[in-house]
Formats: sequence, structure tokens, C-alpha cells
Amino acid sequence: MTEKQVSKGTHIVSWAMYYGSMMGGFWILKFMLVPFIFSSGVASLAFVVLTIAVPFVCYYMARQYRDRCCPGGRVGLWQAWAFCVLLYVFAALIAAVGHYIYFAYIDEGRLVDTYLRVIENFSATSPELATSFETYRQAVDMVAALSPIQLTVQLISNNVFYGMWLALPTALIVSLTGRKEEKTN
Repeated sequence: MTEKQVSKGTHIVSWAMYYGSMMGGFWILKFMLVPFIFSSGVASLAFVVLTIAVPFVCYYMARQYRDRCCPGGRVGLWQAWAFCVLLYVFAALIAAVGHYIYFAYIDEGRLVDTYLRVIENFSATSPELATSFETYRQAVDMVAALSPIQLTVQLISNNVFYGMWLALPTALIVSLTGRKEEKTN
């Protein structure tokens, strides 16, 4: 590897850390709504809206990276993808701190109990679907058996996995719009 390649890689990582820390804070704030999603329609709606907003926030951050850090405001697809994936990795690591604190010190099993209560209510109101809800009950029981650190690691894994896939269309759009904007100037 040349010195220029090492510098470019370090550059991507440092900006991904910067924007990933902001995204991680956003995820922690979004996660604070989770205990209330079954008891408050507003919290549930806000959680869904903020979850849908995640790829759009990533797009905005990737566009900022492209415009501020890339020569001529142009970024290649793989560089944009690497940036977005790293952004999601760092966001997942920051959010993991909030997840661990919540599950280790705050939750005390209340979230799992709430899920089980919701499943019981649906099973009672729809006896014909009771067998389907049994599958959900088993999944919730498996989650309940996890320790806070295991649950946190699982959430990191999920966030990175979904982030890798969300990063591809985001990177494609960021790289194509950069080239298009360059041609119009």
C-alpha cells in the first residue's frame, strides 16, 4: 500500500467515526422510545418514523463527507460504500453502550414481560392464531434467556448487518449524484 492509500483509508475511518458517533447518539435517543412503544401511540409512531429516517440520515452524512472531503465533490461507489458501512459500524458501537446500560441496569426484564403480555392479549382475542403466536412466544423466551452482554452483541450484529445492506443503495445514490452535480457545474 502506498502512503496515499493509507492516508485515504485513515481519512475515511476518521470521518466515519465522526459521523458514526452522531448516528450512534441518534440511535440511543431512538432506543429510549422502545419501553413506551406498546403503551403510547405517539412513542410508537415516533420510533417507526425515526427508524425509517436512518438511511436518509446516513445519506445526508455521506453527502456531507463527499462534499467536504472528496476532491471535486466526487466519490466512487466503493469509497462511499466503505464510508457508509463504517458509519453504521461506529454507530452500532456507540449505540451498544446505551443498549448495555439499559438491559443491564434499567430494564430488569420489563421489556420481555411487555412483549409476552402483548402476545397473550393477541392470543386471547384471536384463538385461531394462537399457534402462530406460540412461535413469537418462543422467540421472546429465547431473547429473555440472553444476558445483557449477549443481547447487546446481538444488537450490534443486527445493526451492522442491516447497515451493510442499507449502505449499498445509499452509496450508489451519493456517488451518482456527486458525478451528476459535477457535470452541471
